[in-house]
Amino acid sequence: MTFQPFTSSTWTPPNLEPSSHSIAGQSSVYLRNTPSDTPPSEVASPIVATPISNHEQAIWSDKYIGVSASNIGKMSTHSGGYGEQRRVLGDLPLQPNQISPHALASPFMPGVNNGAWGPPLPLKNGHQSRAQPQKQRQISLEERLAQAEARVRQLTLENQRLKERNVNDFAVDPPLYTSPPVSSRSSMIFDNSISSFTTTGHGHVAGLGIQRFEDPPIFYEPSRLASGIDDQLDKAYYSPPPHLVGPILQGSFNFADMPNEFIRPIVWIIAHRIPKSSSESSGLKAAVNALASRLGLPRGNDTTRILVRSIIQWAKPLCFTSCGNYLCQQLLDRADMQDKAAFIREIQDDIIPIASDKFGTHVLCKAIMIKELEQPISDSLINFGIFDSMKTGARRLWREYLEKSRQARQFDIFVKINAEMIGRWSELACINEHGSIAVQQVFEVFGSQELMEPAFKEILDDIAKVANNQFGHFAITKLIGYPQLHRRTCEAILNYYPPVAVTHHGVNFAKIALTEGGRGSIVKYVDAICSHNDGRTPGIVAIATSSIGKAHLTFVLSCLTPAEHVRVRQTCRAYSTTLRNSQSGNDLLRSLGLMHTLGARHREGNS
Repeated sequence: MTFQPFTSSTWTPPNLEPSSHSIAGQSSVYLRNTPSDTPPSEVASPIVATPISNHEQAIWSDKYIGVSASNIGKMSTHSGGYGEQRRVLGDLPLQPNQISPHALASPFMPGVNNGAWGPPLPLKNGHQSRAQPQKQRQISLEERLAQAEARVRQLTLENQRLKERNVNDFAVDPPLYTSPPVSSRSSMIFDNSISSFTTTGHGHVAGLGIQRFEDPPIFYEPSRLASGIDDQLDKAYYSPPPHLVGPILQGSFNFADMPNEFIRPIVWIIAHRIPKSSSESSGLKAAVNALASRLGLPRGNDTTRILVRSIIQWAKPLCFTSCGNYLCQQLLDRADMQDKAAFIREIQDDIIPIASDKFGTHVLCKAIMIKELEQPISDSLINFGIFDSMKTGARRLWREYLEKSRQARQFDIFVKINAEMIGRWSELACINEHGSIAVQQVFEVFGSQELMEPAFKEILDDIAKVANNQFGHFAITKLIGYPQLHRRTCEAILNYYPPVAVTHHGVNFAKIALTEGGRGSIVKYVDAICSHNDGRTPGIVAIATSSIGKAHLTFVLSCLTPAEHVRVRQTCRAYSTTLRNSQSGNDLLRSLGLMHTLGARHREGNS
């Protein structure tokens, strides 16, 4: 094979005589100058030094591994290779007519013998072995896999040694909850790029460069189990194993073969997961029933101890869920007194929020019925404030407590409530729905007229405000329904100043009082709304100028005698100027004949 560079160029490199140099004794590469008028022709690229025979070594063989294909300078006659070393790209040629190395630059990086920027692999028997890269790649993957498996085994052994050391350091008894053992092929361990780090959270093990997604072992002492002392694990960062959450919510978990180490994460799921569908609700209920059935086992059983400790640990979030509060109630029913006291101590600072919650109140209502637990709960209510606690959902808890005290004939708490609530009963009845119900409960659970009298008297003294309030009118309805309180309530409605019948609720109460009281009630009512003693404006003026007063006065006028009708007419004449300021007042004056009715022609002209 001959090598003929620049056969089409008009330029001839100097000092290049036709010569041949034998390479490897068999193949030759010829460099010769060509005439300037040689027509263009395409020849093989000098970069690709293809051997002539199968026995010839390629130019990129190990013998010429340091030779660059772009160096097409003068060759030496000896068999050691080229006589001129390739210059660094960018250097100027030494002679004016010397070929620039940029024209014959190799696509490969100088000095790189392998990789993407190196020369191709040497040929063997004229054919490149295609299986060689695949074989090398396969060997590389096998080596990496072996190294990874060896690393996993090493980390597993180190993890086991740490567990054994913790057992020797903290306790002799078996752990309360340990994670399932990690096999050599477990996906719960992976290498960490950080060489060394300190322990953070619960998933990192210091010094090993690994991260675990299950809980570290927790050790306990039986004497500390019921004392309410937190274990070493920080509850704020705990999360259950992910593989448990799905089966629990789907209802597919097998509770019959449940190991003890799964009890704690299941309690966490019940406490923190709010069901989003009926199927999830059914799954959580099944979990609660399965755990509740284990509370009936003997107290010395490991399952019972782990379950009781887990419920106490997650006591507060359990109280705020629909399924968790039932699990807490089962604890209060079946556990011993030491565990019940530990449960109350765990939620001692959150009695009012739990009592105000629609789920948590069921837990405290059951707890306060236990004599040993009554004192801490009642102290929390009183310390928070009787008025402040009764205007919240805690009024449900007050009812249970007061009912129990009344049945036990313990009236000290009633006396204390009356002493603190002086002058605040009507305010409590009008503040919100809970306050109105709390006032109604006074007349249901206090049990004696003497104890109810302070609250009853304050409401009657401010009955117009309470009766016309959106929440307070329920309390007035309650009072009218009691036979022993009916008469005094109706008299207060009819005689009170300012009048009660200025809103829809007040008009209804006045109508009830007038209808059930008979003729005597009408006489008293006319006297009350027409009286102007001490210089006060008669109540009929306030009723007539209200938005609903017209219908009420029409009903009242229909029940009056001629004498009573004359008194009402005289009162309205005296205050006709004020009555003319409202439409209902003008209608009252027309109905009494105190203002002439306009004719049709006059009304048409005004319009």
